[in-house]
Amino acid sequence: MRKLGISALVAATLFLAACGGDDDAGDDATAASDETAAADETPAADETPADDAAEEDGEAAGSGLEGALLSAEDLPEGATVSAFDVAQLDSAGESMAALLEGVTYEPADCQAYDTNPLQKDGAEAAGMTATSGTDALINAVYTNASADDVAGVQEYYDRCGEITVSGEAGGQTLDMTIRTTTVDAPEVDADQVIAVETVTESAAMPAVPTRIIYMIDGDRGVYVAGNPESTTFDLNALAAAALDKLKAQG
Repeated sequence: MRKLGISALVAATLFLAACGGDDDAGDDATAASDETAAADETPAADETPADDAAEEDGEAAGSGLEGALLSAEDLPEGATVSAFDVAQLDSAGESMAALLEGVTYEPADCQAYDTNPLQKDGAEAAGMTATSGTDALINAVYTNASADDVAGVQEYYDRCGEITVSGEAGGQTLDMTIRTTTVDAPEVDADQVIAVETVTESAAMPAVPTRIIYMIDGDRGVYVAGNPESTTFDLNALAAAALDKLKAQG
């Protein structure tokens, strides 16, 4: 598996805090988040509101892994949908690692998050993001999945349930603690399922919760992530819908 490191989580956290937090905390985090978010972005397809793009998405998602992703018609009205190339997360991770070169992680061996199933060798993947106001949802599907994927996620967070990050990024001082726990997964018809929830704490920004739900169906996997407190995107319901869509794709 490729080792992108926990840098991706740090960058995403800074970006989400600047977008979704209160005004004062968002201002404090903006300088760092602008640079880290730029490194985190992957090329996207045309962004279109869900209520205007359902027909277009239906045509585009005709076959392959893209057809197993949630589309505009599966989401609340007004959500903006974008596709992204999961394969390019490698180069994004390298950019973020360079930006966060002066950052210290404790425990040090938790920096290498080498159990991310979307990045495993031999896997093909496709992904999408949806946004509505400050709420965001990520959905991805991948091949070459196995029960080892869920076991790997569990093992990593058993070791790295609490990570402290300190140093400088983008000219800003970082001092944050990332806490992750395994939480109750939704009741879905999957061979394997695990849900983890991460909360990042820092004096410079509000706490940003993120829940990730990993599901395995045969030799394919599906991943749904977002804010568990979102009033727009019901993660449990959308996880079930994402799994159903993967199954329907055959």
